[in-house]
Amino acid sequence: MDNNIPKAVMNHTILIVDDDKLILNTLKQRFETWNCEVYAVGTSEEAKQVLQTLTPEVVLLDLLLTSEDGSTGILDYLKSQDRLQNVPVIILTNLDKPELKQMLLAQGVKEYWIKGSMSMDELYQKVMGYLEPGK
Repeated sequence: MDNNIPKAVMNHTILIVDDDKLILNTLKQRFETWNCEVYAVGTSEEAKQVLQTLTPEVVLLDLLLTSEDGSTGILDYLKSQDRLQNVPVIILTNLDKPELKQMLLAQGVKEYWIKGSMSMDELYQKVMGYLEPGK
C-alpha cells in the first residue's frame, strides 16, 4: 500500500461528470491515486445510468454539459431519489456568474468552483471535507 495516500480518502466513491475528456481523465486519475473508487462519465444520461445503482459519496459536476438535459438533469435526478438527496455536489465550471452560483448554492449544491481558479490541492481539500467520517 502507498503510504502517501491520505487515510481519510481510502475506499471512497466519487462520481465525476464532465464532457471535457482531458479534465475528466485528469480528475479520475488523481482521485484514483488517492485510492478512491471513481466513476467518470461525460454526459448527464451516463451519470443517471450510473446513479441508478451507485450512491456516490461526492459528485463532481461540470455545469456546462453539452448533453441533452445537462447538469440540471443530474441535479433534478439526485433530488428526486431518496437515497441520493444528501449526496454532496461540487460544481466545476468555467462559468463565473455570481447570481448562478448563489442560486445553485440555495438549491443545495455544496460548492461552486471556477475551473481555472483552483488547484488540485484545493479541490482535494474540499472533497476531503465531505468524505471525512461524520460529514
